[in-house]
Amino acid sequence: VTEVPKLTYQANIQPIILGSCAPCHIPSQNGSKKAYDNYANTSADADDIIMRIQLNPGDRGFMPFKHPKLSDSTINVFKQWKADGLLEK
Repeated sequence: VTEVPKLTYQANIQPIILGSCAPCHIPSQNGSKKAYDNYANTSADADDIIMRIQLNPGDRGFMPFKHPKLSDSTINVFKQWKADGLLEK
């Protein structure tokens, strides 16, 4: 039986954040919201992030605010990362 590798912030989450949460959550891109370009902040807020990316555009708190709604498969990456234990690497 082949074990499915667990998802990690570095390999699976960070690329999504850099592509879909910029510039707001990326300080180097003049982002003014809480930085999610690092593991500590992202893992600490994982529940809130998952809740907000599942909202619909127009709902209060919807993220990513300046981008279209993330696909279900992308949202599932965040959910699986949490289920796998919010691993960093």
